[in-house]
Parts: sequence; C-alpha cells; structure tokens
Amino acid sequence: MITVKKATIKDVDKLLPLLLELDNINQTQKEWKSLFKFHWDNSQNYFGYVMYDGDKAVGFLGLLFSRRVVNGQPNNFCNITSWIVKNEYRRQSLHLLLPVLELDNQTITVLTCNAGTYFITKKLGFIDLELGQRVIPPLPFLPKSKPSTNIIFDRSEIEKKLQGEALKIYYDHRNLNCSHILICGLEGICYLVGARTNKKNVPLLHIHYMSDHRVFLSHVRAVSGRLCWQAKVAGLLVDERLLQGETIFPSIHFSLPNPRVYKSDTLKSNDIDLLYSEYQILNL
Repeated sequence: MITVKKATIKDVDKLLPLLLELDNINQTQKEWKSLFKFHWDNSQNYFGYVMYDGDKAVGFLGLLFSRRVVNGQPNNFCNITSWIVKNEYRRQSLHLLLPVLELDNQTITVLTCNAGTYFITKKLGFIDLELGQRVIPPLPFLPKSKPSTNIIFDRSEIEKKLQGEALKIYYDHRNLNCSHILICGLEGICYLVGARTNKKNVPLLHIHYMSDHRVFLSHVRAVSGRLCWQAKVAGLLVDERLLQGETIFPSIHFSLPNPRVYKSDTLKSNDIDLLYSEYQILNL
C-alpha cells in the first residue's frame, strides 16, 4: 500500500539508500543526513515528505524552511530539494508535491531543477526565477582608479560591521561551508556569501548572496582578482538576476540547463537569492 507522510528524523535510515541513488549529485551520507536538521526554522517539525510502499521508502521530497526579512517585511521560505521517486512509482510523484502547494504564506523555491521538475512546476504555476549565469574573470584594474576600495575576509571584522538582516544571514550561515566577504567603499558596503564550485571542470566562486549590487558593480574590477586569489578559483559565478540587468565586461554568459523557479504571493524574482537552501546544506 502506498502512503505519503511527513518525513522526520525517524525516516533517515530508510531514506539514505534512496538519496544515494541520485546519480547527478555526489554527496556523502553525512551531507544527506544534514537535510534532516533544523538549520533555520525550528517551528517546523518535519523535513519534507516521504512515500512508502509498505515499510520501504520509494520517494522523497525535501523541504528547507526559513524566515527572512525582505524589503522590510517578514517572509516565510520553503526551499524544495532532492525530489526523487523510484522509477516504478513515478506516476505518483505529485503526491509528494501537492501538500507543499497547500502551505500558507510561503515563498516556495526550486533552485536545482531537472527537466522533469521544471516541466511539472511550470504546469502548476511556478514562475521562472533565473535563466542564466555570468562568469566574471579576474578583471584588469589600475589601483589608483579605486583607492577607497577595501575588501574584508576576516570573519570577526565582518561580524563587527554587519547589522540587521545581513548580520542574521551571517549568523545563520557561519557554520556552513560558505565564504563570507565584505566589500567596503565610499558608496557603502556589499556583503557577499558564496562557495566554491566547478563549471565544466573550472573552479569558480559561486556568489549565493549579494547585499548591494550597486556597490559590487562599482568595485568589481578592484576586487575580482583578490576574490579569485583568495578562493583559489578562476572566476566568479553570479546569477544574472543578482546583477539586476547591469552588464560587466568582459564576462561570459551561461544558460542554465533548466531555469530555477519559484511561487510567491509577495516577492519578485529580484527579491530571491540562493541562501537558506540546499546550496549551503549539500555543498552544491
């Protein structure tokens, strides 16, 4: 008999063999188990939905909950991750997603779509969040052109300078596998959170969050080389959405294989980043 229930810590041992079947993600058991921790929103008592055939786990849809202040207003986020169903049960996959669509006052994101997930979510009214990314190489720079630029990597110094929602973001991600960077200039500060990744076997620093795109763009030539050197990467990888239509030359555009999608009654695409998601939990 097929049943669908909320996934709790008691389901972990039965779900691990299923999660390890995901052939496009190379995670360890320890990383998969990290999906079953309350990282950000302790008010939720579950980690997604699990499908059982008898006592055998045959499907799973993970959920990561968080609460954030966006544009001065509190918002609840639900990030969908690791949707997997055994082949013989694929026709019943929607039973895992439908309860999520019934959640009240939640911005729902799917940040790592495959073709099947993208097709289904679009049919259910999800909106494209991001279509492309941009790789920014270390840019040529004359030091005298931006003498006021300061870049801070020391976490204790970053913590002292942050406040409000940015400081909360720092606290919420400081124990995860993230890089924290602060760009300071006459125009203000830009707080970056990112992590190393590989694109076509090229190491890059993927920027998950950018507090002020104007400060970033104003100082990108002054800081791109130091960022790449510090992270030991060949360039910066930025979702074009975070740049809000601005261009950087030279840089390289890449289209995502499948767009990220979201569903929200309150937020627009520019309000959503990659924080509080599987990118930090699974080290994607």
